[in-house]
Amino acid sequence: MSSRPRAVRWRAGLFVALAALAAPFVMATPVAASAAPSAGPPWTGAWATSPQREVGPAFSNQTLRMLVHPTIGGSSLRIRLSNGFGDRDVTFSAVSVARAVASGAPDLVSGSSRRVTFHGRNTVTVRTGTAVFSDPVQLSFDYGQDLAVDLYVTAGGDASAITGHDAAQGTQFVAAGNHAGDTGLPFTGTVNSWFWLDGVDVRPSHSVRGSIVALGDSITDGAYTTWNGNDRWTDILAARLHALPSHRQFGVLNQGIGGNQVLTDRTDCCGAGTSVSGLKRERQDVRLQTGVRYLILADGINDIGYNADADALIAGMRTIAERARRAGIRVVGATITPYGCDAGCFGVEQEATRQKVNSWIRTSRVFDGVADFDAAIRDPQNPSQVRPDYQADHLHPNILGQRAMADSIDLNLFR
Repeated sequence: MSSRPRAVRWRAGLFVALAALAAPFVMATPVAASAAPSAGPPWTGAWATSPQREVGPAFSNQTLRMLVHPTIGGSSLRIRLSNGFGDRDVTFSAVSVARAVASGAPDLVSGSSRRVTFHGRNTVTVRTGTAVFSDPVQLSFDYGQDLAVDLYVTAGGDASAITGHDAAQGTQFVAAGNHAGDTGLPFTGTVNSWFWLDGVDVRPSHSVRGSIVALGDSITDGAYTTWNGNDRWTDILAARLHALPSHRQFGVLNQGIGGNQVLTDRTDCCGAGTSVSGLKRERQDVRLQTGVRYLILADGINDIGYNADADALIAGMRTIAERARRAGIRVVGATITPYGCDAGCFGVEQEATRQKVNSWIRTSRVFDGVADFDAAIRDPQNPSQVRPDYQADHLHPNILGQRAMADSIDLNLFR
């Protein structure tokens, strides 16, 4: 399978702090669509992605078929749709979900398609700046089974402001007209983003303990991972957790965004999408996630790339951790990985900042545990650089590096 990189690069000497953005970001406020909670085990987040403001395409009278890879199975599910960054309301006239035959293909498992309703209705309009949950859908699926979510969009909004996630690291499909739940193959168009869909919750079929959120940048988002391969470090962590007894399993929710910083919003990278700072998005992307029990904070390398002060970065990370802990979420701090090379990477002062921040992560006791990603993938002969066999480029780990990061996490942190 092919790999499509999403690199975050800086030009030598061009580390300029960003000014305040011209227009404020609108963060979606989830609104439950079901009139009342149904009986059964509590909902657990099985899949999520962080919404961004994207530029185009505009969708009208088209069906999007988007594939997701839940990190736990269950007996029923619900989906979450976000219009947090759109400049107008969006109407979905038909929504369905089914088991997908395989990653990277639009085919559905025969007989698995289910209509998705909202307050019992087939149609839902998601207001600007809000998100909605669907009604529960009776559809059983196992860990590792991809799902296909179909959205028939009758009025999709302006292409200059559409809510999506830029780096799906997999192929998503488009068809003209209403083909929600269609087992034929009218899906001749493709896109590389998830649009409007930002969460899938499940009622687990056994005693899953909740979910783990990974808040990070392009390394967490999966830059340079296998296209349609679902082999980000978060996917590998989910596989390790799945091998444990059921009472120790968790869903893993990837909330990485390319180019993300702890301190600063960005519009200069990440395809055509925004990258809202970790400080601004942690409420939506961490504390409001379904069943969240743990946070892995894996952000900060881009702040250093833009010459953030070590003390300011530490203060921002401390704030995120303290907010999560006040909400009853245990926090694991991930050390910042190397970005050294002969030219165009971290300079001496930036490397000193990285070392100071990492020392604080390891020793401050602000965190309930540490995932030492730096130690996992650095070159023992040159610790300011990623090991050569773990590099996709000097910044991003390849698949071996992603696996080394995931394997370095002590699963006893999640008890």
